[in-house]
Amino acid sequence: MEIDLVKLITNNVDTININVDVYYDGEVLNKTNIRELKDTSFVGKIKKLYDDEYELGGVLSGKMILPDDITLEDVEYNFKVDILETFSENEGDIEKNIKIINNKLDISDFLWQNIVLEVPLKVVSEKNKDLTIEGDGWRFITEDALEQERSNNSPFDVLDDKFDLREGEDRDGSSSKKS
Repeated sequence: MEIDLVKLITNNVDTININVDVYYDGEVLNKTNIRELKDTSFVGKIKKLYDDEYELGGVLSGKMILPDDITLEDVEYNFKVDILETFSENEGDIEKNIKIINNKLDISDFLWQNIVLEVPLKVVSEKNKDLTIEGDGWRFITEDALEQERSNNSPFDVLDDKFDLREGEDRDGSSSKKS
């Protein structure tokens, strides 16, 4: 996605408006958990701040198709990112992946980085939120459920029955009744 900056560089305009659809091929998507991008676009503007310093601002939004962490089914995840980035023509900004080459600005890598940052760590569809996972001799439980189960079923509960004292008898078997 190259944007021609000639009018901005020559001070013919103060800002350049951007409204582009964002698309990445399968080769790029295969390096992530993103199965597909839908309705993804960037709407914003570039303005010149100083002689060689620029500001890119706007909104990157769309839909990612991601695998459900439980069933691996496709899950649609909406995202929206507000972007405000300052960059310059100096070589020090090369690591930001915003490059001005032949008076054109390529924002593809920069937008891709922002998309990847929006991928959630865990994706579970609404229909699988309360899904119980179990099999023959095993089951999946959450940490909270495990802690509650441990507190309710203490291994020392079995010993309580062994040490129950009969009424009026000490542990050594002698009677504690006073006459």
